[in-house]
Amino acid sequence: MRRSSPTARLAGVLFILASATAIAGGSLLLPIQQPDYLSTGGRHAQLATGALLEFALAVSVIAIAAVLWPVLRRDGEHLAMLYVTTRTLEGVLIAAGATGALVMTSLAEGHAPTAAGDAVLGGRDWAYRMGTLVVFGASAVVLNALLLRGRQVPSWLAWWGLIGGGLLLVRGVIEVYGVELPVAAQAVLAAPIGIEEMVFAGWLIVKGLAPAESRGA
Repeated sequence: MRRSSPTARLAGVLFILASATAIAGGSLLLPIQQPDYLSTGGRHAQLATGALLEFALAVSVIAIAAVLWPVLRRDGEHLAMLYVTTRTLEGVLIAAGATGALVMTSLAEGHAPTAAGDAVLGGRDWAYRMGTLVVFGASAVVLNALLLRGRQVPSWLAWWGLIGGGLLLVRGVIEVYGVELPVAAQAVLAAPIGIEEMVFAGWLIVKGLAPAESRGA
């Protein structure tokens, strides 16, 4: 029975860490979305924790690309570099969004004008949305195209990730153009890649990626 390599196991753990920090961080930062946040303020510790979790998310997604780079490049160096680039950009955008959340706490403490808060919150939302929807969706498409090309995982898993990443990318592009999708539609477009990433993480931890010498079998 094929056993996972340390590199694959580390990548799997990082995928799980990224998902956990995304969910927890986003939940803790919900108060800054309230219209009266600047006037009411408070919850500094909660918001700081949420921002730190988003910084951890940013580090995790960049680390995933760095860990997988030596393996992915064997099946297409240009595509592998594109994957590293998109995940790095995703991490930078998420970190920018987390910084925006921290700035919001400072504005609330200083009772800043609502216009200033709206501008910062808008910047945070755009950075986070571009990072976690558009760029992440694109990176998932690239990653699974590489996995499919190299037959490093079962084709059903790679196709699942490819389609799921494409659906998330479609949602991101729609939202960039100012169309606010119903919550149900948002979930339908985001759920496939979210679930697939956890299945993929489990596969990496338990099975790993197929070694080069076994792919022709």
